Amino acid sequence: MEAKKSSFNRMWDWVDTRYRANELIQALLHVEIPRSAKTFYFGGITLFFFIVQAATGILLSIYYQPSPDSAFNSILFIMNNVRFGWLIRSIHAWSANLMVLFCVLHLLRIFFQAAYKKPREMTWVFGVVLLGVTLVFGFTGYLLPWDQRAYWATVVGSEIAGALPIVGGQLLTFLRGGADITAATLTRFFGIHVLILPVTLALVLVIHITMVHQQGLADPKREKVDDQSRKKRLLPFFPNYVLDEMIAWYLMLAGLIVLASVFPGGLEEPADPLRTPEHTKPEWYFLFLYQALKVVPRIIGVTLPIIGGILLLLLPFIDRSPYVELRKRPVALAVGVICVAGIVGFTIWGWLS
Repeated sequence: MEAKKSSFNRMWDWVDTRYRANELIQALLHVEIPRSAKTFYFGGITLFFFIVQAATGILLSIYYQPSPDSAFNSILFIMNNVRFGWLIRSIHAWSANLMVLFCVLHLLRIFFQAAYKKPREMTWVFGVVLLGVTLVFGFTGYLLPWDQRAYWATVVGSEIAGALPIVGGQLLTFLRGGADITAATLTRFFGIHVLILPVTLALVLVIHITMVHQQGLADPKREKVDDQSRKKRLLPFFPNYVLDEMIAWYLMLAGLIVLASVFPGGLEEPADPLRTPEHTKPEWYFLFLYQALKVVPRIIGVTLPIIGGILLLLLPFIDRSPYVELRKRPVALAVGVICVAGIVGFTIWGWLS
């Protein structure tokens, strides 16, 4: 006599019969990856911080009011009156910064391991787009508390965008919704931050992850792009890699809670357009550009990062070398080290100045 199935099993059979869910799950989980692949879990950690951003952002949006008269007070209410509101806001702020950091680290890992080469050219392109969307995410969210630091950092950041040749003036007006940062700017940033960017990032992320799944992880030990002579030692994605990824997520969650508890998100005085505070600076991931604009002509300081971004986007199509090993890519190594050192150096310089 056949044992009676549970309600869950009956429901699952109903779904599986109609949508072949078992086949889909098997295809997602039963993938083998090279044991030599060294991802350092940067990509998965970036995904984790995006999930944290989405969850905490939804909770914050319940109480947040996007107007100059109410924004600052709504943040105060969240921090002082909502149960664990200060913790949720602090986790949201820290995860935003860490998401940018690990997204950059993930991109650097791909670059130095030459994992952007054939057949992963478009995977790299969508990864660079994800970095761009993440930076815009941070920029639009920074204004929302509507305190002095947020207001004037946005002034500086938007002026950097306004320094672009030809389209700078139009871009500045578009970002601010006018000549100055006003209620229109706050409403615009809020709408972009909670509607346009999450949908855009989620869509690009699904495409990026699908490409990674279909192509697998690159083997950094191979000598050339088309080298099939090396016998790969494979590691099952599930449960081996998944368990390691989950451990990394738990460690990040623990670190996030510690950071949010020990260094909670602060709040300065309400934004005052008539009083400029001393040492106004943009967020840390724009500091290198802010500092560079102090020492080089503005058109050069703005144009070079744009050219750099375009070259970064087109990197797989520019770098035609068949070699993967870093020691056989001296030009790529030199350019990468110089760029990283320059950005880090200008960031520290901007932070200290």
